Amino acid sequence: MIRGLWALACCTCLALSATGATACDRPAPARDAIVTPTAIDQPRLSRAILAEVNYARCTAGLRTLAAAPETLTESARAHSDWMARSGRLSHRGRGASGRELLDRVRFARLRVRAASENITQLPRYTFGTQRFRVIDRGACVFADRQGRQIQPHSYASLAQRVVTLWLDSPGHRRNILAPNVSAMAAGAAFSQSDTCGDFWSTQVFVG
Repeated sequence: MIRGLWALACCTCLALSATGATACDRPAPARDAIVTPTAIDQPRLSRAILAEVNYARCTAGLRTLAAAPETLTESARAHSDWMARSGRLSHRGRGASGRELLDRVRFARLRVRAASENITQLPRYTFGTQRFRVIDRGACVFADRQGRQIQPHSYASLAQRVVTLWLDSPGHRRNILAPNVSAMAAGAAFSQSDTCGDFWSTQVFVG
């Protein structure tokens, strides 16, 4: 029996310089798809994460965020790819993504007054914090305590899991609920691990 894996997360924020009482509906896509590690649909994942973020902001009485330009999604993906390849959960990357958050925003050709970033690493499968059994590691078959097979993340479940992790951390939560941001983008990458792989995610807010 193995205890559910820890998911790692980190955040950073930099400042370069309307509330409303509405019904808040949790995102519930009628048709979802399993995330294919070798072909992550970056815009789809970014939209799913944005939907979870906007649900959290709505319940807090904050304005919802717009989707940032696709250039920021690509910048977030590039940083996630660097983390996956290096095995480092860090805000300071290399290569096309730049070394710092501000570099990544500039790489996306955006001019902003405020920016913040959340990052995380979590397993490909929906272990959560539950105990699980390894049935066949080579075939990536795991089961929960009731014997039910644990599934790999879909776009909706991955988005919900990463946003839940961030909301449970004060620093990440501040970034998600910041009143001075207006748009968000996210990107992810995949790396192999002894539990059939991990997703590395980068979430960037701008305002």
